[in-house]
Amino acid sequence: MKLIRPTTLTDAMLTSSTAPENDHPVWASGTAYAVGAKVIVTATHRRYEALVASTGVNPASDPTKWLDLGPTNRWAMFDDRVGTATTRAGSLQVVLTPGATDGVALIDTDAESATVSLTVSGAQLYSKTQSFNAGGNAIDSWFAWFFEPLGKKSSMLFLDIPVYETGVLTVSMTRDNPADLVSCGTLLVGRQFDIGDTEHGVDLGIIDYSRKETDQFGVTSVVERAFAKRMTARVVMQTSAIDDVHRTLAAIRATPVLWIGSESFESLTVFGFYKEFSIDLAYPTVSYCSLTIEGLT
Repeated sequence: MKLIRPTTLTDAMLTSSTAPENDHPVWASGTAYAVGAKVIVTATHRRYEALVASTGVNPASDPTKWLDLGPTNRWAMFDDRVGTATTRAGSLQVVLTPGATDGVALIDTDAESATVSLTVSGAQLYSKTQSFNAGGNAIDSWFAWFFEPLGKKSSMLFLDIPVYETGVLTVSMTRDNPADLVSCGTLLVGRQFDIGDTEHGVDLGIIDYSRKETDQFGVTSVVERAFAKRMTARVVMQTSAIDDVHRTLAAIRATPVLWIGSESFESLTVFGFYKEFSIDLAYPTVSYCSLTIEGLT
């Protein structure tokens, strides 16, 4: 079980992005806005809609007059929600200077491939490309060969990046068809922390926020909404690491992090919070940590 503590990305860290930030016109203090007008504020990188007519009212400071619609397209991949996404046709590339980083994760992403490279003082020290094509169901007949849909991953991990404080990270995502949209829900960069080895018997599932109601006549109506992943796991860890693990978990109690139960299974990767944890100091050299993790929507 590993976790990645995300680096909070600032304007200065985002060197460049091919995703546009032109969702709506930029808010201007001298412009009169009618009800329903939509603008972006570059200081917050968020979109707003006017609830009342106004002039000179900063959308970021008055929620009674402006409705926050969410992040701009360029910055949607850097917020704390998986459900918002940055999109661009054909390909999407961002260049970052996040400081010391050894882990990059792409979450809720729709693309064919992704490449992460690290450059230090003009020299490329790391470059790796991975495919999102994971294969479909087990192929055990000719029918399955021709007609079963191809499976695709939605998450990608790069966990072998060398650490350089002055490194420049370039993250690229591409589609085979240039007309198709690349979509990235979350691009996460940060430092890894290894808790221990995840035991077999992990409990996986989702928390579905859809509404399903049946009326008095037996008619069921369904309103599809977002869902969040959940995971309950027990981790084998060194007894000597108990204090470090306890201190680290306590420090991130209100911080969404990326939990990696196993690199072999995409479903064991959850971006969210732990609901609770407990440490069992079982033996002089080996102990156990039980975690209940709930993902973000």
